[in-house]
Amino acid sequence: MNREQRRKAAKKKLTHKDLKVITEQEAYNAVGFTVRQYSAAVMLCLKDKLGFGPVRAQRFMNNVEELFDSINQGYLSLDDVIQTVEEELNIRIK
Repeated sequence: MNREQRRKAAKKKLTHKDLKVITEQEAYNAVGFTVRQYSAAVMLCLKDKLGFGPVRAQRFMNNVEELFDSINQGYLSLDDVIQTVEEELNIRIK
């Protein structure tokens, strides 16, 4: 919550629209936090368990970003990705 939002909240002048904006921003922040934490855990596993160095780990992360760009642009869906993983790798995503 930024300074303006805190001032409005303190004055009890929050509108429904204000609350919606704050809620959406907090949700966005929570997703970003979760993605950052999960990415760090994946990177550490790649390093410790599979011997990835910085170049291979960065290449991996770049490939993940490209995949999500394709999803965001509508070329793929997350359901397509999950189905491919289940069919080709025989790994079920819970």
